[in-house]
Amino acid sequence: MNLVTRAEWRAKKPTSAYTRLSSTRGVKIHYTGGKVPADLAEPGNHDRCADLVRDIQRMHMSGGRGERYIDLGYTMVCCPHRATFMGRGPHTLPAANGAGLNSGHYAVLALVGGSGFTRPNDDLLHALVDAIEYLREHGDAGREVKGHRDGYPTSCPGDPLYRWVRAGAERPPPLM
Repeated sequence: MNLVTRAEWRAKKPTSAYTRLSSTRGVKIHYTGGKVPADLAEPGNHDRCADLVRDIQRMHMSGGRGERYIDLGYTMVCCPHRATFMGRGPHTLPAANGAGLNSGHYAVLALVGGSGFTRPNDDLLHALVDAIEYLREHGDAGREVKGHRDGYPTSCPGDPLYRWVRAGAERPPPLM
């Protein structure tokens, strides 16, 4: 697993203490819903992933979605270069699943959008599986892997990513 720590992506400190979770039923997968640069997955563009994570944290903490969060709303964020950015981390309540739904599942964001880069590549899928396995090992996440739309009225995590979730959220086969 290529884990990018909060210090490495230069995360802001949360504005108050997290709520602790002892365990969850599993993980819910999210996407940005907005435009993600179509060339984000290009090999030389990985530095732009950290920029996007910081932009999302800034938006969440400033109330850009109508509610001001204490931090990035996601437990972890995965990028198309097979890196996983630490968000709130294991054993902490996310803020991205919807009111009343956050204690049931960790929230893992894929840096894929509704336009631009919309179809997850294999490295992004590997990073998502890495995050799921990490949260099972370090956060007592259960076996469920669902999309944000499972239980909340949204198009998230987008149709291509949701098909992967519904098919079992498996690791892509190795290249031959």
